[in-house]
Amino acid sequence: MINTAPCIVQVALKVPFANTLDYQLLAETSPDLIGRRVRVPLGKSQWLVGVIIGLKNSSDYHHLKPVDAVLDEQPLFNKNNLKLIKQAANYYQVNLGEMLMTALPAWFSKPSNPPIPQEIWYKALSDKQIAEKKLKKAPKQWLIFEYIYDNGPQIPAALSHLSAGASTLCRQLVDKGLFEQSNRSFIDNQNIEHPDFALTDDQQRVLNHIHEHRHHFNVSLLDGITGSGKTEVYIRSLLPLLANGKQALVLVPEIGLTPQLFRSFSKRLPGRLAVFHSGLSDGTRARVWQQAGNGHVDVVVATRSGLFTPFKNLAMILVDEEHDLSYKQQDGVRYSARDLAVLRGKIENIPVVLGSATPAFESLRHAFDGHYHWLTLRNRTNQKALPKIQLQNLDNRKTYGGISRVTIDTIEQQLDTGHQVLVFLNRRGWSPKLLCHDCGWIAECDDCDAYLTYHKHNNRLLCHHCCRHYSLPEFCPNCGSQEMDTLGVGTEQVETALQQELGDYPVIRFDRDSVSTPRQWQQQLDRVRTGKPCVIVGTQMLAKGHDFPKLSLVVVVNVDNSFYSTDFRAEEYLAQLLIQVAGRAGRAETAGQVIIQTHQPKHAFFHTLLQQGYEQLARKGLEQRREMQFPPFSHMAIIRAQHRYEDKLEAFLLELIEAIGQDPDVNVMGPLPAPMQKKQKLHRMQLILNANNRRGLHQLLKQLLKKHNPTAGPVRWFIDIDPVSFD
Repeated sequence: MINTAPCIVQVALKVPFANTLDYQLLAETSPDLIGRRVRVPLGKSQWLVGVIIGLKNSSDYHHLKPVDAVLDEQPLFNKNNLKLIKQAANYYQVNLGEMLMTALPAWFSKPSNPPIPQEIWYKALSDKQIAEKKLKKAPKQWLIFEYIYDNGPQIPAALSHLSAGASTLCRQLVDKGLFEQSNRSFIDNQNIEHPDFALTDDQQRVLNHIHEHRHHFNVSLLDGITGSGKTEVYIRSLLPLLANGKQALVLVPEIGLTPQLFRSFSKRLPGRLAVFHSGLSDGTRARVWQQAGNGHVDVVVATRSGLFTPFKNLAMILVDEEHDLSYKQQDGVRYSARDLAVLRGKIENIPVVLGSATPAFESLRHAFDGHYHWLTLRNRTNQKALPKIQLQNLDNRKTYGGISRVTIDTIEQQLDTGHQVLVFLNRRGWSPKLLCHDCGWIAECDDCDAYLTYHKHNNRLLCHHCCRHYSLPEFCPNCGSQEMDTLGVGTEQVETALQQELGDYPVIRFDRDSVSTPRQWQQQLDRVRTGKPCVIVGTQMLAKGHDFPKLSLVVVVNVDNSFYSTDFRAEEYLAQLLIQVAGRAGRAETAGQVIIQTHQPKHAFFHTLLQQGYEQLARKGLEQRREMQFPPFSHMAIIRAQHRYEDKLEAFLLELIEAIGQDPDVNVMGPLPAPMQKKQKLHRMQLILNANNRRGLHQLLKQLLKKHNPTAGPVRWFIDIDPVSFD
């Protein structure tokens, strides 16, 4: 029914001074205005895009400005979407308009409201082996084919990093019958694989449980070791839902893991599958958003930002690698996609499955207490034993690029038998410090409270926090000595040392310096996937999700720093990292082995993790947190602030403490220097608020925000609810 009478609409805008503003809508209106975007004036000359979140008959303001235009023919947000976003804005202490604009793909925030472009998408039709034979003499076409085969449908603009003239190459592949083109950003599976292997008893038990509880809200924690078949459980959990016309959302922590999971799903799941992440064009994300909302896509595999995608008939949410810190946004609106996935499941009354080989301690606490269904997979599907983990004491041992002679000999033995080896070190560059032996001076960044890392490939010093480069000094700037040397080991140094020690065996390095583009990443992966003996030197980007069947040995270098961290979660994160890295070894026919180099082999952490297991480490860690009243047995927020002058920063935080006042249920610690006290010329300090009562903490923060606006004044500050990092 169309109503021609003027009405008052409440519009949420990304402005700091109000949650909503009232505007008059003079044009014809329909009953489903809520959730649509509008273009409205603000001030004398500014035009903004906002979202209608309510209708009114009257307003406290007499002279309301009119809405310039309603931008959508139908709502972009449905009722459940808006409920989720309102609750998220309230919980994370942010303006509703800011939360809405965070949820929306960037295309929809443009006041000009351009139409979403009609893009031509290319999909691989042929089997990879057949295509490789056909394209033996066309390497550029093969590069394009392989990328789309591995990553799903693409537009030519997304292939520019692979080759110039990607559009022409795609058309040539269509002419050869290897590609299909359409205007759809998803694949529509008609012919899917039906594997004849049976599930293990453990997989069947877990799957039965998920099926039995698929019609209502509940949370299942799928706690399965690497190689236990969690992906197969995901796929078979979705099959009956898709058969009944339902939709599903699958979250992964990083863009790099999207193609692998999408590839597994696209081989097995019928229907229409799409991906959603920040690496896609704005137009593509906008189109997937609309297609999911209209019911034209059945499964969306997405990173954190895809959590807010509307669905017409959503029936399940899967969160893979649920422990991963990437699910927590670290700028703008600092929300946790994992936690909001659980909230969305509750709002939609659908099941949520959280999967991990190393669940977050908070998730395990919910499982221990019976709030989550705890589903375990403790055996690998190939019946192979878990990798054997060995601690190697580095005390009094000479090292070569941070690796002991005994370890190098073990690496060489594995290579000689045709296997591959991963050397893991979460520190890029040649060395993390440049030191003067005469006076002890260490090169530091002028703008940050951080040492400079030496990068040998360009013979420069680099700050890994602000990315400022420095020339390598010939003399110590403090005493004039030439006795300068590097201290510590990075991936560059490990790579060089292994190349010198291992002769003709290739050493392939994966870090942000060696694989800065998708093309370089793919090229390095292709070298490994030949299966030929090689050593892979990698940082955290290789710690999870990647499957190298010929990998038999993992070497972990330099783990001891975590024992000196002030973060109460440091040992949890170290355990997750070690288990995830160790899980890369022995995943196919090869027996796995892991060597952890350390100066502290008798540390209680190693005893618990290696002798008693991750679950027992979690139980002990949770008991310690209960005694200290740390999360999840309390509720925490951090107020982080920065300013050019340290004294003004401290004075401001003392002013905030006074505004907070005395509350017996909230413990305020600070002002405290941040772990990195200075970054990009700004001093950084923080207040840590720890409370037994969540509601009391949030009420206190709401009152504080009424008195102090984070965007006003010379001090920049923000609130981080449920922080996962203290840096």
